[in-house]
Amino acid sequence: MIEQEPVKSAEVQSKETKAPQLKACTFKVGSHTFSIALEYVKEITEASEIFPLPLTPPYVEGIVHLRGSAIPVISIGKIKNINDDQTKAKQLIVLDLGSDKLGIAVSEIPDLSTEFLGELIDVHKIYETYRITQC
Repeated sequence: MIEQEPVKSAEVQSKETKAPQLKACTFKVGSHTFSIALEYVKEITEASEIFPLPLTPPYVEGIVHLRGSAIPVISIGKIKNINDDQTKAKQLIVLDLGSDKLGIAVSEIPDLSTEFLGELIDVHKIYETYRITQC
């Protein structure tokens, strides 16, 4: 009987791959870049029909109906007086502030990033300053 050497399994080195730690949602308005802390971003979705609201300030795009909720939508470009070539919002960044939601209309698909780029938007300040209040 011929003795065979035991077959050695190839040693596989396991490389730990770490996913990048995403921190921000970044988007452009005109040539300006803005970032929002990812903890406030509930979702990024295609902007469905935005229904205008009469007698609201120019920065209010209107409201959008999303899964049974009416979410107010604002324009950062109009708040910051930035001329944006594309006036039709194609994407909507939905922010979650606990029991309140706020949409930001953008013309290009936002990115998720590991770092904050451009101007950081203070979500609570934007909400308190530009929210739609009931009369």
